[in-house]
Amino acid sequence: MASRLAVIDTHTHPLLHPSQQMVDWDHTADDYRTKAERAGIVHAAALVMAPEGDLERTRSLNDATLALATSSGGFFYPVCSVHPRDGEAALQEIGRVKRAGARLLKLHPNTQHFDVADPAVAAVVERAASEGLPVLFDAYSPWDADQPGKFVQLAMAVPKATLVLAHAYGPHFADLLVYHILSRYPWWERRVYIDISAIGPLLSGSPFAEQFVWVLRKVGFDRILFGSDYPVDDPERAVQQVRELGLDEEEARLAFHDNALRLLGDL
Repeated sequence: MASRLAVIDTHTHPLLHPSQQMVDWDHTADDYRTKAERAGIVHAAALVMAPEGDLERTRSLNDATLALATSSGGFFYPVCSVHPRDGEAALQEIGRVKRAGARLLKLHPNTQHFDVADPAVAAVVERAASEGLPVLFDAYSPWDADQPGKFVQLAMAVPKATLVLAHAYGPHFADLLVYHILSRYPWWERRVYIDISAIGPLLSGSPFAEQFVWVLRKVGFDRILFGSDYPVDDPERAVQQVRELGLDEEEARLAFHDNALRLLGDL
């Protein structure tokens, strides 16, 4: 593997509002960028998560990540959010943020307390698809054993949607093999990407690392995305740990950079 690769970090949470605090220190955009530059990261997502029933704060959060993209000179790209149970207001906000420059939409079943199988989620995903916005989901729930199947049903219900499943189903990563099986069918368009934030670094150096990489190869490395999950993980350490999973040079180039560029377009 090449010793130095340009990296796009597809999963970060710089602190843009007190409601988005994730750890007990100020995980600011400046702090992230200092760490990221040491790791060869050239672009990074800036995620927010919308509350339910507070459209003013939702718009404020979305505006904050849009503004950060501009003030950072394009180093950060904006990942906006809505709450599915906000109904028509959420759908209108998707159109607004797309016109303002959003690159993805973020939904988090655990933090936002919704069921992936809720029809309101499909409505949000369908609107995002119509706007050309991929949807990034947190895709590991220790409380919903059926969630992996619900994501498959969602992808089939909204076949033109592009879904990004963060954390690769966590310790249940073998369930990702369903996407390898689906790829055998001509009607399956392979619009599901896998973000290996948190779980990739966690499994690096473990007895499960070889199995994890084997599953990712079955899914196809052209659908794998690197993410650091800052501030939960340090971006420099996350890059190093994913390198140590044993990817070959082509796999590393795809996961660290090229797949994100294909998904997002020019950054």
